[in-house]
Amino acid sequence: MRKSMFSASRAFPAATALAFSALFALLAACDDSSSSTSAGEDNPPTSSESSVQPESAADPAESANSTGSAESTDSKPADSASSPSTESSSSAATSHSHKTTSSANGEPASSADQKSSPSMSSPASSSTPAPSSAAPTTVVKLDKDGFATVADVYHSLAPTEKAVFIIRHSEREDAVTIETELTANGIKMAQDLGATLKSDEEFSYITSGFVRTNETANNISKGRGEASLPKLITNYDITGNWFLKITADELAQYGTNLGMRGGSVELMSHWAYGEPYADVLYELEPRAQEFMQTVILKNLSKWKRVSIMVSHDILVMPLAVFGSEKKVALKYYEDYHWINYIAGLAIIADEQNNLRYIPVKGAESGVIDYLAIYMEEYNKKK
Repeated sequence: MRKSMFSASRAFPAATALAFSALFALLAACDDSSSSTSAGEDNPPTSSESSVQPESAADPAESANSTGSAESTDSKPADSASSPSTESSSSAATSHSHKTTSSANGEPASSADQKSSPSMSSPASSSTPAPSSAAPTTVVKLDKDGFATVADVYHSLAPTEKAVFIIRHSEREDAVTIETELTANGIKMAQDLGATLKSDEEFSYITSGFVRTNETANNISKGRGEASLPKLITNYDITGNWFLKITADELAQYGTNLGMRGGSVELMSHWAYGEPYADVLYELEPRAQEFMQTVILKNLSKWKRVSIMVSHDILVMPLAVFGSEKKVALKYYEDYHWINYIAGLAIIADEQNNLRYIPVKGAESGVIDYLAIYMEEYNKKK
């Protein structure tokens, strides 16, 4: 698991608040991807200072059929330029619940409609939704960082519920392009996750079309013991740019200009937990609601009861914060936590399309603790 955490981004964060200035030289020495020119999740810094950057989206059209699997498309390319398990807490999983509405043409209502619709409720103040015939019968436990396992959530679903597990792809190789593949460890991680989800039930698999997201989906399927590779559904709304008003490269530079050594990762963490950057990022709550309406609910009827949606951290991290009502531990600016591989958010719909959310992890942890990695590497150098 350590390698998975270490390679989440080939650039370490600078521990500015804890006076680790003497370790900055170590950052440069440990950065093994500084020659890459692509910025992103999985990408190196775009400035001379060490930073962690979320992955940018490239042209989705370039990645079509990149693994040779049959693919169909749910949505058109976006117009904008950018893109096992120990429980240490006994708290029950929180559910952030909403009642959805439909427009006159039968499509989900827009985010603007949601604001004025009397049937759209605000986030539930209770930690669980009101009991119903569709309510799960198993209590799902959250770990100390606010994540439940994907398997626990899957096995807790009521027969009448549908679920979409939107997760970050598994561990990737160093280079960051559309064609970047998973590491051997990343393949194992995905297959191990699939092994926890074995059943006779067919899943849908939706990806961003990048090789690493396709490979993650294929290996989860393989781990489940499915007889053949699944037909992957490409959705261009999940390439990573959903919350961005500018490109990921520009966002990284914006964060650097503000003096954030963590670049766009640090910037997005501040933003996700309530600090507005309206010129570069959409407001989290309404934009996440729009995602649920136009990406999830619009396509839910086309998908199986359970769907695995594989995307990128720059999309998944904000959704996990939104879905947990900001309770999940991803405050990089405080604790140097970032979303881990195969972690994300379970989006669960009942028969009336009321949604509830549970942050999920497919590996030992739902977070990458960069400070712990940093100190481990520093101590090795001493």
